Amino acid sequence: MLDGVQFWQRAASLPSIPTFSHKLDNILGSDGVPLGSLIEILGLPGTGKTQLCLQLCASVQIPEALGGLNAEALYIDTNTNFVLNRFQEILSACSTKCQKLLCKANNKNEEQSLKQLHYVNAFGLEKFCAFMHQLPKFIAEHNSIRLIVIDSIAFPFKEGITAKQRTGLLFRQMAELQRLAVQNRIAVVLTNEMSTRLGLSTGAVVGSFGDAWAHRCNVRLLLSAPDDPNGDRLALILKSNIAPEAVAPFQITEEGIRDVD
Repeated sequence: MLDGVQFWQRAASLPSIPTFSHKLDNILGSDGVPLGSLIEILGLPGTGKTQLCLQLCASVQIPEALGGLNAEALYIDTNTNFVLNRFQEILSACSTKCQKLLCKANNKNEEQSLKQLHYVNAFGLEKFCAFMHQLPKFIAEHNSIRLIVIDSIAFPFKEGITAKQRTGLLFRQMAELQRLAVQNRIAVVLTNEMSTRLGLSTGAVVGSFGDAWAHRCNVRLLLSAPDDPNGDRLALILKSNIAPEAVAPFQITEEGIRDVD
């Protein structure tokens, strides 16, 4: 059993995966996405959810000499959002920046770097649930994985299942993800879609799965994109067990996620 100080020390000692935006890292409260946690990224289409996930998959490979993890990522694609060419662009930019900071060439080539990303096509509820059942074994066989991305968590449950069945199944899967995250020091990042909740007079745009789902994740991050193409994108902390509510501007460039100039 841990006392309060020991629990805080253990949580504070866990490293994080940087987003390459200092402002975004700061509002997350731990210089990025902390290992051992579940992060939900919310937003309408086009707000940057998948782009942020791809950036994290590249950032998890940052060399230990730069304070990185030099680890692997697992990308579970439920909606065919993953684009290999885009990931290669972000990965190349990340590698180039690391080389400049180290003042030497990277010993890894692109093929070696790509092997540090494990991609799973889990389109459809049956394929998604089948892989989730195998996930603990997969993690045990690939013990260098420090990031799991599920993009998106909502898509497999859109049809072919009742609300009651969905709730029970989803919450069991979340409990297993929480266990894997804590025991294996893995950051789990879930993208979620927005839906309209109808009220007495107006509707509100909220995250899928309702209020009960909101308590399942350690951090909920809402992304928004401006109507003006030249405007700043914003990231808002809706919930966090280590940081207060806060907003950070960021931008998506050819090189990935970056701070606003």
